[in-house]
Amino acid sequence: MNAGIVLTALLTMSALLQFWLAARQFRYLQRLAERRLREAGRARVAFAFSATALEFMLTLGLTLGGGIAYLDGFWHDRPAGAAGLVASVVLASVLLHVALRIAHARIVEASLDVARFSLKELLARASRPILPIIIVAAAAGQALAWLMMTAPSTWWLWATLLWTAGLIARVWLISDQPGGGLGMPLLPSSQPLTDPRLAPRLAAALARYGLAGSEIRIIVSPPGALRANARLAGSGRSRHVELSDTLLYLLTPAEVEAVLAHEAGHWRCRHVIRDLANRALLSMAGFGALALAMHHPWILREMAIPDTSPAAWLAAAVALAPLAAVLATPLRAHWRRQMEYEADAFAATHADKQALMRALEKLDASNATDRAADPIYARFYHFHPSQTDRRRRLDTMPIR
Repeated sequence: MNAGIVLTALLTMSALLQFWLAARQFRYLQRLAERRLREAGRARVAFAFSATALEFMLTLGLTLGGGIAYLDGFWHDRPAGAAGLVASVVLASVLLHVALRIAHARIVEASLDVARFSLKELLARASRPILPIIIVAAAAGQALAWLMMTAPSTWWLWATLLWTAGLIARVWLISDQPGGGLGMPLLPSSQPLTDPRLAPRLAAALARYGLAGSEIRIIVSPPGALRANARLAGSGRSRHVELSDTLLYLLTPAEVEAVLAHEAGHWRCRHVIRDLANRALLSMAGFGALALAMHHPWILREMAIPDTSPAAWLAAAVALAPLAAVLATPLRAHWRRQMEYEADAFAATHADKQALMRALEKLDASNATDRAADPIYARFYHFHPSQTDRRRRLDTMPIR
């Protein structure tokens, strides 16, 4: 079977599936009475589909278009060639995502009045993570290539352990955890909550939730950032909750406390550990699939990649990551939605349920978030339940 034809067919089927889902969501949004929410939803769906199309074009360019073959020829006989090849492919993906992030902020968020950044500000903020990402990619590429050569039968298990260690470090250092609602960070600064009335109230609330001593930090939004939300951050003794300053302006103290209870629910329900376990399982499946594919070197050759070294396999895996992400999205979305429901249930039990519902409504209105979505589209994509689904579940819970 021709691997190039199979790859093209898979990308085409994935694009058609997402086009069908987008069309369903467009038809659903047409029925919404509120013009702003209707336009917001349609803009986000259209942009997401365009971004997916560009990602798949990059995948084709790197594989069948000869991009990886060219990069492999450049790095083949150079020191740390595996690091250079993998980092080069990652750089191509990162540059595309930076461009998409800037375009999203300028086209979608600005039109919905949830962010107002100048192009210069966006370029400066969005480009800061590029160098750290490339350094990590180069180190990971070299380490994984070494594992493939030294432990050809068990490398995928060691790779899973190495990847999981990286995920844990990311959670500890960058706070990439379930419950995060601030979107792709633009590296905002943060500071401790010092409000003389609100700080003691929230500290007492955390003590009631069994989280005494945990810090509450305020995200100082960059000029032009209007999005309001909260997220769980840190781990172990460094755990804390981060609230955007825009959220404090928007919500009453009771509503802020209810949001805090929701974030505390992520801790008490062990969502950090569960999310890490889920991602580790997905990474094991990915590395296992790559290990099986490596027994068939013709796959790379038919994708216009003549080299079949470990570095070339890793580069191909990075290029195919967008396709794999699409396949894993419904499963990850289901896991995350269940975590949000559990955190809502914790908040409804330990805080003011009505305040939580008011807070969700205000946040959705401020962020122009879809309050409802086509059921199939939502099950496939949404990591957070819609306000309609959350309210339906909260309404069945007793008032505290």
